[in-house]
Amino acid sequence: MGMHEKFRLDGKVALVTGGGKGIGRGIALAFAECGADVAVLARRIEDVNAVARDIEALGRRALPIAGDVLDDATLPAALDKTVATLGGIDIMVNNAGGNLDRRQHPLPEITLSKWDEQVSLNLRHKFYGSQQAAMRMKDGGRIINIVSVAALRPSPGFGAYSAANNAVIAMTRTLAVELGPRGITVNCIAPGVIFTEMLSETLNVEEEGARKAFAPTIPLGRMGTPEDTAAAAVFFASPAAEWTTGQCISVAGGP
Repeated sequence: MGMHEKFRLDGKVALVTGGGKGIGRGIALAFAECGADVAVLARRIEDVNAVARDIEALGRRALPIAGDVLDDATLPAALDKTVATLGGIDIMVNNAGGNLDRRQHPLPEITLSKWDEQVSLNLRHKFYGSQQAAMRMKDGGRIINIVSVAALRPSPGFGAYSAANNAVIAMTRTLAVELGPRGITVNCIAPGVIFTEMLSETLNVEEEGARKAFAPTIPLGRMGTPEDTAAAAVFFASPAAEWTTGQCISVAGGP
């Protein structure tokens, strides 16, 4: 196999949570471009249907699934549907996360219910998705957890989100060791500032305002794109990364 072929995903089946927009959509389309068939899970059926059409336009099979990862029945059902419809599961991307109410919650003020919601959305379901995917994967599969650079630095207003994401990194490293004997790799990607609907609504900022605010603070001088994160996801999903596991790569335009 030539080096360029090691970045292909031909014959693989992936499931991407939170795949209806933003980073998840970018990852789903990148996988399809590299040859994978892709199931896309998100809450809004119109979003996953739109991504599925884009995947099919690339010549790959797509499976749109509407569901909420906070419902414990959603992930096992989505994985079973993926296996039944697309023939297996080789790559699991736990991408869904964020903040449901699009508000900041400083730690001195956050309620226990909001803390629990943040931990469930940003940690609990990523553990459950990883566990359930591993149960259905053949040896040699790939699990990729999408976190945030907020996991790696103080994040005023987003402390619960930051803590949950940091815990995902620790979980990823342990899963990598426990699943290593089966050849299943488990890795994390920590994107930096990428303009998404969630960022816009949480900070009440449009794209140009976000660019002016954030770009000067980033060593490479620009905000990221979903495709920046997708490139790292393709690497972790591909044969090129078969000896890379338990890692967290920051895709953030600088340290």
